[in-house]
Amino acid sequence: MASYWRFGIKYGRKSHNKMVSLQKKFIIKDREANHFEIDLERKNIKFTNMHTQSVSQDTILGGIPMGMEAKLSVKDILCTKHFKDAKVVAGHDGLQRLIRWVHVLEVTAIDDLLHGNELILSTGVGWKEGHVSFYSLVEEFIRCNAAGICIELGTYISEIPPTIIELANKHGFPIITFAKQVKFIDITHEIHSLLIQRHYQILTDLEHYSNSLNQLLLSSSPHRKILHLLHDQLKVTVYYIPAKGDVEVIPLQKSSEKMTCTASLKEHLTAKPNVSCQPVQAGNHIFADLFIVSADRELTQLDHLILNRSATALAQIRMRDLYFEEQRREEDGHWISSWLKGEYSEVQLQSYLLDMNATLNVNSCTVMLFKTNQIAKVKTEFTYYKMYARTIFERKGIYPFMHIEKDTVIFILVNMRKDSDFKCRVQEVIQHLREGKFANKEQFSQSEWSVGKIVTKLSLIKNSYHTAKETMNLRKQLPNELLDYFYEDLYIFRLVLAAQDQGVLQDFIYDYIGPVLEHDQGTNGELLKTLKVYLRCKGAKKETAEQLHIVRQTLYHRLERLYELIGQDFMEPYKRQAIEASIAAYDYTSASKLPNEYQIKFS
Repeated sequence: MASYWRFGIKYGRKSHNKMVSLQKKFIIKDREANHFEIDLERKNIKFTNMHTQSVSQDTILGGIPMGMEAKLSVKDILCTKHFKDAKVVAGHDGLQRLIRWVHVLEVTAIDDLLHGNELILSTGVGWKEGHVSFYSLVEEFIRCNAAGICIELGTYISEIPPTIIELANKHGFPIITFAKQVKFIDITHEIHSLLIQRHYQILTDLEHYSNSLNQLLLSSSPHRKILHLLHDQLKVTVYYIPAKGDVEVIPLQKSSEKMTCTASLKEHLTAKPNVSCQPVQAGNHIFADLFIVSADRELTQLDHLILNRSATALAQIRMRDLYFEEQRREEDGHWISSWLKGEYSEVQLQSYLLDMNATLNVNSCTVMLFKTNQIAKVKTEFTYYKMYARTIFERKGIYPFMHIEKDTVIFILVNMRKDSDFKCRVQEVIQHLREGKFANKEQFSQSEWSVGKIVTKLSLIKNSYHTAKETMNLRKQLPNELLDYFYEDLYIFRLVLAAQDQGVLQDFIYDYIGPVLEHDQGTNGELLKTLKVYLRCKGAKKETAEQLHIVRQTLYHRLERLYELIGQDFMEPYKRQAIEASIAAYDYTSASKLPNEYQIKFS
């Protein structure tokens, strides 16, 4: 049983088949140690005075107008039976102040006794002998945003001083007097009963509205129906402003009027008390903004709650639509697979994309691979992952096509913005996916990424796919050497791959560093490591010795041996580049576990 406290009452709520049921009876104890027993089913409130053990009962009134929230204004309570002989002597401009609770206060030191919006009841016994303390107390009430004060005249105070009336009028702080003795306990009982029934009415109205939403969610085309339900329930104008697409307004407006109102809502009207906005969102992705605007009243707590429920329902509809859309796209997997194999012409691909999305403007494209060994186990959840990924890509101006093959997700990324920052935007998406809400899930935590060559034609995606796989393999084999995801950042390793494809990789390695490898193999030496560090340090002997953790004399000895094996000109630009390429090729062959015919063997 989940529960929460409001107005001193513990409300229990229990979820059952998406319907909300309310606990029917409550027993509460107020600040004066009185008991209220509330039977919502019989619409009855039973009040017990714990000092006198006297019992009284009231009936909860029905027919509370829609939109009333669990607050009363000072003006409202003046209409109740216990205030029929009361008189407002000051603060007439503040009669709309809201009352959240009633508090009997006879002391002059308030400190932290008030939270705001309390109606103070007092006989004045605490300040009967000093107008100064009375004046200071009223100042404190105003500072604490109390709703007002009710004072019983006669026993301790005969009248309200003019200075205090002037202060109250200045701040719109109501001062109400009773000319004869009244029972504060009866006033407390009556006002608290009204607060309770109004709060219950909010819960009841909200439950009825939630049930109506549930029924609409099960119907066909519920989106528009929910907007109409929101309008009919609150009698307000409803604006649905999507991130992409046309603005919807209920009731209908002319196009020019709709554009003007939409612009005003986004700019400054949300701060007004007759306007409220709730984002229609799932996670961090906002699909739309839902506004309600009242022409003749301030919005209430219930209005805001109903708006929130409506926005949540609209988000559920959007997520459901996206889910089925992703399921449909999965059925297009054969078409995407054929595209990756290069079986379609540029004209066919352009035609297909235009049929799918008439606004799709293709500037360039590439293939991104995401690999994990857990995809087969999480097919259902992976559909949600693709929905999540799609929203991130589209925010960056990238339209993704996604396809699963074995343990790899293949993203064909179509760039809809300028080419100059395409790579940067893809990098940002990868970072977001690696650190987003799915990153900590076990099935996605161990993953590998790579991005192929960026091409300018859709028909060249086959080449991008091939280079993405090469990049994935290289990153896996050389994780310490290759930290970037992109094929274009492989640099010298692209030459290594080309040499391997041509079958000349082994000869290339041996021609430039073969003698060094033979020496290290025969003597268990470290000449190759020394050569790599020396080249990396651009021939700086001091820095090389420090990185190798050897004395400089030892470095000189090793360099002399390298001069003998590969020549004293190995620092000449072209030869140096060839040696660096052969070292990279050797690292690749050592890590890749190539078949025997590609292994470097020295006798």
